[in-house]
Amino acid sequence: MSNLHKMRVKLPTGRETSLVESLRFCYDLSETDTLILLQLLRGGEYTVDDLTRILRLSKASVSRGLTKLVELGFATRTRERRTKVGRPRYRYTIEDPEQVVKRIIEDFQECANAFAYALQKLLEEVRQARKELEESR
Repeated sequence: MSNLHKMRVKLPTGRETSLVESLRFCYDLSETDTLILLQLLRGGEYTVDDLTRILRLSKASVSRGLTKLVELGFATRTRERRTKVGRPRYRYTIEDPEQVVKRIIEDFQECANAFAYALQKLLEEVRQARKELEESR
């Protein structure tokens, strides 16, 4: 999965895009957010420190990314049980990675349907404008 963020998809124009760019567009995820998501999809529980070490990113970047993924409902955050006093620590996980990927697929299909609907409306307007132009001649 480590190379998935580099995978390219060829668009009808010949231009290529990446999974990162697609997720950025649909969910407003940064490349960092996407790297964190891909790591969480591997399974297991991670702390901010774990992800900082694994992904070689700053704690602040990892914390922001995790907050975004939790807000989107992709990841869950649970408080670690500690016997020490101090700042609480959290663990992050994706309960059902397969379900998250299926949700992303469905969301991408929904986006495609929304664009198709908007383009259908544009087509109707173009037809109406052409009809009005022909009638005015």
